[in-house]
Amino acid sequence: MTPTIIMAAPNGARKTRTDHPNLPVTVEQIIEEALACQGAGAAMAHLHVRDQSQAHVLDAGLYREVLAGINATIGDDLLVQITTEAVGHYTPQEQVSCVKGVMPEAVSVALKEMMPAGEEAHGSNFYHWANEAGIHVQHILYDQDDLIRFLSFVENKKIPVNNPSLLFVLGRYASDSLGKVDELSLFIQLKDRQKTTELGPWFVCAFGHSEANCIAEAIKQGGHARVGFENNSYLRTGNEAGSTSQIITQTRDEILNMGKAVASAHEARKLLGIAKKS
Repeated sequence: MTPTIIMAAPNGARKTRTDHPNLPVTVEQIIEEALACQGAGAAMAHLHVRDQSQAHVLDAGLYREVLAGINATIGDDLLVQITTEAVGHYTPQEQVSCVKGVMPEAVSVALKEMMPAGEEAHGSNFYHWANEAGIHVQHILYDQDDLIRFLSFVENKKIPVNNPSLLFVLGRYASDSLGKVDELSLFIQLKDRQKTTELGPWFVCAFGHSEANCIAEAIKQGGHARVGFENNSYLRTGNEAGSTSQIITQTRDEILNMGKAVASAHEARKLLGIAKKS
């Protein structure tokens, strides 16, 4: 049985402690919450770092501090994925500079942001560099057009094929665009129709209170979960969670109740094709 990977997303780029008083924004808070999520069952953590005003920044130094703090406590028992999210501010060149300044095991990259239409060459160079450097790239895909575009780039070798993992995003940040289970089927149908590219593990994240339903459906269909305050802060009960680790616990219990296994960080690395750390 292939175990299910739970990835915690405890802060994101847009929310602050005004949205939730326990949202982690400082280096110490991010480390503490990442460790709590690992203890609750997360194999991975998708982390953003913030400046002193709580704004999302692509700051390699802050990322290195977070990674060092987690590693000092639990070693490689948590696979940390940094992000290059641009939030309409950072250029592809600045995104690449951050990754090169951190040299993480894993990074999530939005195809729309790294390879905007008409500016594909720089992004293509980055994907090939990351592949050679052994950095696992997860491709963030916001809709079916993104997936079609990704597959075309793989076919014409602008993006290398090396067990690529995908993140299907259901819904948007806007309050009137919550994630819906029906959106998932469109991604899966398109993914399953293509026969030329062998894709790696796929994950789902969903905005809003339908997160748990969307994630449950994804897991039933062989996908993996990204959950947490970045997309949603509510439990199935309708109560607001006190932390992302509580949502991780809920997700872990639902996976186990389905008769499935929950992946460890070491199992996640194997599924994602990430070489064992020396």
